[in-house]
Amino acid sequence: MLGHMVELLEGFHVDLNKISAEIRDLQERSNDMNLRLRNRMSSQDLLSKVLDGLICEGEVNEFFLSHLLDLNKKMTYVKKQKGAHIRALKDVGPELERLRLKSSEKIREFLLKRIESLKTPNTNISIIQQNQLLKYKELYWFLLDRYSEAAGEVRAVYITTVQQYYLASFEKYVRSLSSVQTVIADKGDLIGSAEAQGSGVGAAASRFTLGLFSAKNQLKDRSNVYSLGERVQVLTTEDAGIILPHIAEEQRLKFPYEVIFKSFNRLLMDNASSDSFRLQWKKQKASGSPNKSVPTSSTAGSPSVDQSTPTIISPAMDPNFVFAEIFEPTLKFIQGALRQYIDNSYDAVGVLLCIRLNTFHLRMMQKRRIPCLENYMNLLNILLWPRFQAIIDLHIESLRKIGKVSVTKDCHPHFITRRYAEFAASVLALNDGFDDALLLNSLIRLRNEVESLLFRMSEEVPDRTDKLILWINNHDLVHSILGEYNMPCFDEEKQYFANSLESKTGEYVEEELKKKAGFGFLMEFVDRAELEKNLDTLDTGRFESVASQFNNSWKQGITDLNASILQSFPNFQNGARILHAGFTLLLLFYKRFLNLFEKRFVGKGRKVHPVGLQAVLFEIKKNQPNF
Repeated sequence: MLGHMVELLEGFHVDLNKISAEIRDLQERSNDMNLRLRNRMSSQDLLSKVLDGLICEGEVNEFFLSHLLDLNKKMTYVKKQKGAHIRALKDVGPELERLRLKSSEKIREFLLKRIESLKTPNTNISIIQQNQLLKYKELYWFLLDRYSEAAGEVRAVYITTVQQYYLASFEKYVRSLSSVQTVIADKGDLIGSAEAQGSGVGAAASRFTLGLFSAKNQLKDRSNVYSLGERVQVLTTEDAGIILPHIAEEQRLKFPYEVIFKSFNRLLMDNASSDSFRLQWKKQKASGSPNKSVPTSSTAGSPSVDQSTPTIISPAMDPNFVFAEIFEPTLKFIQGALRQYIDNSYDAVGVLLCIRLNTFHLRMMQKRRIPCLENYMNLLNILLWPRFQAIIDLHIESLRKIGKVSVTKDCHPHFITRRYAEFAASVLALNDGFDDALLLNSLIRLRNEVESLLFRMSEEVPDRTDKLILWINNHDLVHSILGEYNMPCFDEEKQYFANSLESKTGEYVEEELKKKAGFGFLMEFVDRAELEKNLDTLDTGRFESVASQFNNSWKQGITDLNASILQSFPNFQNGARILHAGFTLLLLFYKRFLNLFEKRFVGKGRKVHPVGLQAVLFEIKKNQPNF
């Protein structure tokens, strides 16, 4: 009995031990559950604070942005711990997802509203971009990382809005320039065109032509049709050259097309430089570069086109691609306006100035390391160069179409020669530092056609001396105008006309000495006598006859030579040069005659004594011009 009781008690004791173990286990589990509860409550408090800070009914501001950045960090951390199998992270995931959706929705609404404000008339887009879009750029980056569909929508709306803004601004600016534009040349201003006569209706009509961007009549500036003059300042001045149309109208200023070309292209370059720079910077920022302030490029004098830059772009996109999307409509409009002018322009100097400006602009953008406008500028060259060649062809054709040319009695330089000389000087000056063979070939073609015209003009003059005067006067005019420039690129052309002048001058003074001055008998006798091997075969009477004839007429001949040459050449310096050549040739012939005379009369008596060379030289000095 007692043994049975002992076994029963021992059984109770074992059961009590089991129960005690279970109680301890339950107690441990209870403590563990209490710890997990406290942890969850702590996590809930933290998430509630984030939720209360981010997802609220208040507006998006810096407070919202700071909490959004904290949320983004937490989401990034959770994403990195995805393979760690941490249960707490799994539990917090749905909460973070709700926060992502709610914050993305709020950011989308905020950005779209700010972009919509850019459409308001007379809005300063720069202020909105700087103070709103650029200031809260991290909002878009969050949207791009966490909700790409919404980011794509924002980007598309922004690009469309800025497209319209730039297009409207440049359309307004470029068209407003037509009111301050002066037209230099039209189809009536080709080198071979007739001069406008009188001051009547026909002459007045030639001073007007249609504007480049409108159907309004534009006053022509005929003083710069062929000459470069002050127009070269558009290349040499360091000023950006941005025209303010309303100020120009108030001051009644007018500008040739190359100044207008420079104005809107510089404005376009400043906008493009600013945009491209920021697009590159934002790409670097998105990839982890430190936050830095970005300088804003500005263009002084832009009345209607803002200098700010797109800020809402995809960092993953190529900045040049984004730029092309934004500026494509604007560039097409500008190209259309340029084509309208270029296709109807007869101002070769203006077109060449635009070509040089375009080259400078291209170098400037390359120096800035901004290639976004390179295709645009290359297209401008494709438009400008063929038109320049076409205008050259029109000049040449206008010279060929000239029929019978009336020549003034005094054979003064023709107005066509002056046109050619001024135009050639302008083209050569604009070729300095470029050495374009295309330009030089065009000038040679034009020069050949001008000389062909001069030949046809000389055919209308029956007297050989007058023919030579015509050639010398016209070639001297060209040489004088080219001589005003000291650039190396002028040397070849100046040498060509200098050689031509020297050749024609030699022919002329010889003709003048024979006919007008009456020294032909002397020159012919000297030339024949020098061919004789033995002077003794020549009659001494012939020598004495020539000497006597010269003694009787030499002073009057020198006077006649002086008057004839100086009256024939309107350029006094050229006349003095030719007169000097004539006197020199006369002295040479007379000295040769005296040598022949002395040889023939060695040891023999003579009936006539020739005038001394010093007496002739003294008389020549008396007749030398003082200018």
